[in-house]
Order: sequence, then C-alpha cells, then structure tokens
Amino acid sequence: MKEDKPPYQFGTATNGLHSPNHAACDNKKGRQMTKPEQPRITGTCLCGAVSFEVASAFDKLFFCSCDQCRQITGSAFASNLFVGAEGFVWLTGTAEIVRYQVPARDISKSFCRVCGSGVPWASSDGTKMIVPAGILKEPAQVAERIRIFASELPKWASDLEHVPMHAKFPRPTGS
Repeated sequence: MKEDKPPYQFGTATNGLHSPNHAACDNKKGRQMTKPEQPRITGTCLCGAVSFEVASAFDKLFFCSCDQCRQITGSAFASNLFVGAEGFVWLTGTAEIVRYQVPARDISKSFCRVCGSGVPWASSDGTKMIVPAGILKEPAQVAERIRIFASELPKWASDLEHVPMHAKFPRPTGS
C-alpha cells in the first residue's frame, strides 16, 4: 500500500530546511504567509554517542535481501530509509562513526565505533542519506515501501507472516 507523501520544504538553511520564518506572498490578501517547517524526528545509535535529526517524510523504505545487506546487518534483510541529504543534520558523535565500503560495489555500512549500531550514511553521489529504519526514535512517514532482491531471501526467512508473533519473549516450553 502506497502512503501519501507530504510536501517537502527543503531549502538552504543550516539544518537543510526553510526556517519557520520563510514567507511567501499571499497575492489575494497582499500579506506575507509563513510556510510551516517540515516536521523533524531524531535517531540515535544504541549507546547514544551518535545522534541526528531528519525530516520525518522519507522518499523510500527499501527492505533489501541481497547477500551483502544480509551480511552487513546479520538479518534477513536491511531496512533502509532514503531522504534528500538537505533534510538531514548530525547532532552528535560524527567522530564515532566508522564506514566500511564494499570493494568495487556501491554498498557501504556506517556504524558507531562505541556500540556497533548501524547509523546513517550518504549515497555515493551525496544527494541522499540512507537511514537504518530501526534507529529512529519517532515514527516516520514513508512515501513508498519496496522489497528488493527478494530472490536472495533465505528460505528460513520466507513466509514470516505465518510465524507466531509475541509482544515479548514467549514463555519457555517444557524441558
């Protein structure tokens, strides 16, 4: 199901968005109108050393099951959000970020050197930020969700909709 994509208000202010005082003229009344700033959300690594703020509306959320994403995450798929770089700002911890670039591929992984959590990184052309979905502190608005490289999804991770769900650890079964 495709979700509605809210309008972006990207600009050139230091945080990448128009300030709340950015005004446009309302020609009908001849007065200045203030456009609202794009809502922002935050994210951190597990230990809190690295933190960032980002526009709450994302272009895409890719669930990638390629071999490299599975190896980088240690999971059945990577869950990465994509947003224009102008909608992103680091708050703390950039000195704690380490980046691994897969040789001869446009695949990389940035992580906190303190706790090992995946953290955002810039696309190779610098126009997008890739944000691991699990490190956001608030809900994000996503324009499009896409499962990619589904042909590489391991058999053990197929049919997850049929696996029992629990709110927390299930009760131990008899021993």
